[in-house]
Amino acid sequence: MCKHDHTRRQFLRTASFASMAGVSASPFLIGLNSMAAMAQSNTAPDYKALVCVFLQGGNDGHGTVIATDPDSYAAFTQARSGAPGLAYPMSELLPITLQTPQSGRTFALNPYLTGVQNLFNAGRAAIVANTGTLIVPATKAQVNASSVPLPDSLFSHFDQTAAWQAIASNGGSAEHVGWGGAVADLIESMNMNSNSMFTCISTAGIALFLSGQTSFQLNCTPAGPIPISGLAQPLFGGSAGTNALNSILSADEANLFAKEYEVVIQRSIQAQATLASSMLPAGAGGVPNPTQFLDPTSNKLMDNPLAASLQTVARIIGGRAGLGVTRQIFYVQLGSFDTHNNQAQLHATLLTQLGEAFEYFDGLMTSMGIGNQVTTFTASDFGRTLTSNSNGTDHGWGSHHFVVGGAVQGQNMYGQYPIIGVNQANDLGAGRLIPTTSVDQYAGTLAKWFGLSDGQIRTVLPNFGNFGSSPYLGFMG
Repeated sequence: MCKHDHTRRQFLRTASFASMAGVSASPFLIGLNSMAAMAQSNTAPDYKALVCVFLQGGNDGHGTVIATDPDSYAAFTQARSGAPGLAYPMSELLPITLQTPQSGRTFALNPYLTGVQNLFNAGRAAIVANTGTLIVPATKAQVNASSVPLPDSLFSHFDQTAAWQAIASNGGSAEHVGWGGAVADLIESMNMNSNSMFTCISTAGIALFLSGQTSFQLNCTPAGPIPISGLAQPLFGGSAGTNALNSILSADEANLFAKEYEVVIQRSIQAQATLASSMLPAGAGGVPNPTQFLDPTSNKLMDNPLAASLQTVARIIGGRAGLGVTRQIFYVQLGSFDTHNNQAQLHATLLTQLGEAFEYFDGLMTSMGIGNQVTTFTASDFGRTLTSNSNGTDHGWGSHHFVVGGAVQGQNMYGQYPIIGVNQANDLGAGRLIPTTSVDQYAGTLAKWFGLSDGQIRTVLPNFGNFGSSPYLGFMG
């Protein structure tokens, strides 16, 4: 590839990050009366989708999946005895039983994760324990001696979000490519999608996770794909402004920069129109609306923003026949997990949303007949400390994550759950967990199910081979 081609490709990729642009939404072309009709009109036996749910701010893994064997539970409650509401009574926890027990250990979920407990007990959810950003395996002695390479700026929201989402845990390559985007690049190179514009879609703005070298990410909200406002609505209140803008955007430019910008804009306009006309409608005759959740703090019914985002994903997946795709990667986000204060109340609300949204979305996928073809998984900046700082917790490192879907080898835990307590083998201080499972292993296991070969996975994830001859975790069928 010549330098000019490389520069052009990078310009197009970077420019497309600005927004998902287009004209006002076209009328829906798919009018279906039931979820069964949706499934019949979208039969692609090899279709698969990955849905990353990013828990922005750093979810408290210690308070999400809790070890309940006597020694572990005593250490957990002692460490959190000074934080009201964070040392959950045993009677309130949601017990789970692993198909493959971890010797001498028993476990439960946070009291507000009923939806996840239901999926876990049905064999449609698994836990990946103590997962985090690593470059190579690291022991406590090695970390303290700085004798192994470590991710940059541990405990920093910005840096660790980048480390989780990039193709390498040191923040990624100079191109700042995300591992979702890198997987999409390979999907494009294998011509698995006839229209690569719809491989990567975010409901939460631009995400490093979906950033590729040749693939593009589009943004879509519950209101639909984002149009260019001056074209979708009268500019300055009249048609003259809209016509002038349209003329500028469609003019044949001589300047190279302007010409490439025109390519981006026109491609975005077409993509917006195609996506808007292909998505299934929300509500009656389309994808059922999520119910409100009962907020445990206010005791009021409230809208669930995560469920609304996952409904948008379901509407796009349901309309995939009009998009020319057999592989799609989605990014959605639930925020406010930076719980330094009022964690008991904040975490209760957030985890209620998470559990109910997961159960709702899995039900949609099952109703569409593709429950085994869509896998949803969590990610987060980092975990949090075991010890509390008054009524919250501080930034940590390793954490526990959920994987949901019919292809998941569910009702099990993958990776080693740590010994609970301060000054333990994986404790870097205050109960900050040194991860024993890397993001690369987590990502590689998902990528293998998605259809990538071992060699391709090792290309996408440069650190993957640092975690043994077979780093896969086994949680996917």
